[in-house]
Amino acid sequence: MEYKSQNRICVNCKKDFTIEPDDFGFYEKISVPPPTFCPECRLQRRLAWRNDLSFYNRTCDLCGKNIISLYHSEKPLTVYCNKCWWSDKWDPKKYGKNIDFSRPFFEQFRELQDKVPLLSLINDDGVGSLNCEYTQNVTFARNCYMTSMSWYSEDCMYSYSVAGPETRDICDSLDLYNYSQIIYDGIFLEHCYNCRSCYYSTGLTDCLFCYDCKGCSNCFMCVNLREKKYCIFNKQYTKEEYNKIIKSYKLDTYSGQEQAKKDFTEFLSKQIRRFANIRNCVNSTGDGLYNCKNTKNAFMALNCEDMHFLWRGNEIKDSYDLAPAGKSSECYEALTADHDFQVLFAIYSLKSQEITYTENCHSSKHLFGCSGIKHGQYSILNKEYTKEEYFKLRDKLIEHMKKTGEYGEFFPSAMSHFGYDETMAQDYFPLTEEEAKKQGYKWWGKLQKTEGKETLRSEQIPDSIVDVSDSILNEVLACIECRRNYKIVQNELNFYKKHSIPIPRKCFYCRNSVRLKLENPFKLWHRTCMCGKENHFHSKVKPCREEFETSYAPDRPEIIYCEKCYQQEVY
Repeated sequence: MEYKSQNRICVNCKKDFTIEPDDFGFYEKISVPPPTFCPECRLQRRLAWRNDLSFYNRTCDLCGKNIISLYHSEKPLTVYCNKCWWSDKWDPKKYGKNIDFSRPFFEQFRELQDKVPLLSLINDDGVGSLNCEYTQNVTFARNCYMTSMSWYSEDCMYSYSVAGPETRDICDSLDLYNYSQIIYDGIFLEHCYNCRSCYYSTGLTDCLFCYDCKGCSNCFMCVNLREKKYCIFNKQYTKEEYNKIIKSYKLDTYSGQEQAKKDFTEFLSKQIRRFANIRNCVNSTGDGLYNCKNTKNAFMALNCEDMHFLWRGNEIKDSYDLAPAGKSSECYEALTADHDFQVLFAIYSLKSQEITYTENCHSSKHLFGCSGIKHGQYSILNKEYTKEEYFKLRDKLIEHMKKTGEYGEFFPSAMSHFGYDETMAQDYFPLTEEEAKKQGYKWWGKLQKTEGKETLRSEQIPDSIVDVSDSILNEVLACIECRRNYKIVQNELNFYKKHSIPIPRKCFYCRNSVRLKLENPFKLWHRTCMCGKENHFHSKVKPCREEFETSYAPDRPEIIYCEKCYQQEVY
């Protein structure tokens, strides 16, 4: 069947969005109706179910152990520690219930999910990971602390989305991949070593404050460089001159670091920007893409093919609307799909196939509307059936959901276990409490934190890390941005001292917020190249008329070049 592009009105934000012919083909392939929400609202709805950084103290409801959890102790939920949840000490099937075709499905699923025990944190600490108690969505890692979305990493602190082999010794970073080591304050780096405040770069060694550089070493305050050494502000120096200038900045001091940030921000604002951070990709749109093919409207994606509308993922094929995901195919509208096949409308699924409308179901197949199932099959609302009964009831339930307008929609945000202010949605789509409630979201308002308990004011912290003693481990600090109290832990202090990094004056949450704002938005605009140079391929037509999709909004001040013009300037 031949499809044509269609413009639709998002039922949530009331803005226009387009469904392309390829999209219709995918929806037909997996037998779901076209979306009623625009891509942005679909992502926001999924992220309203994802708490990655709001941690609480509570007690395991099975073994009684004091634990760290995503769920506040005042929430009327049953929460198990990881070892208890993954054990055979309880049976999720005991919560199984019959389908009531006189009621909406989501209403029945809500009743089920309120009873089934939840994982305190989505990590494999003590199973596949070691010493990673204070982490979320972490697997096969070692010695990680206050880190989320991390795989195969080691010795990582205060970071988000850090993954890949030989990724270790990371602090205060975002989206680091494959063989990146000894990184502080990095964003979207790969194969980088001993770098500080470097962004959207690959193959760097011993670099500081660099943006969109490749294959460089010993560079400082540089942008758009390729295979360079001993450069400062894109200007070549001798090794001796370079080291002298670096030393003059006194980057071991807080004042020196802040001055460097200011100088770098000013220099970066005057440099051209590539329309998108896309490397080694074919027929792909988005930002932060590497080794992708036919991947559209995707952000922070590696090694993907035929993937549309992705928010962070690796090795995904023939899927739509995932956030995040890895090594999965033919999946749709899923939050954290990992090693999955044909998983639709699911929240946290691992090594599963052909499961639909599930939460925390793993190593399972042929499930519909289930919660907390491990190694299960042919179940609906946690009740197991014969193969024949399952498919008959599943098809009947899908028809029922089509009549109620539920089938094809992700779980409503109002069903989320979290308040909007606890979730990643608040980081990427910030709302006030009033706005959130008006849009149908819940608001928690009880984030675990202390204020006013500081024992050392920010101005009392030594300017240089050299002058900081171990006594700071006993002090309580106050964030200069939000006033939240925070502490310095031993491994953190060791990292700062070893790499001459001053003590941060902001708490982790505010530092993370700064990094998130340095990323471009997860949205694309259609724009035209801003290059007007006479020596470029378009010299007879000034300025360049090359068009593209970019995450730089039209009202932003950056000078945006198409790929051809950018390459002519850089190489």
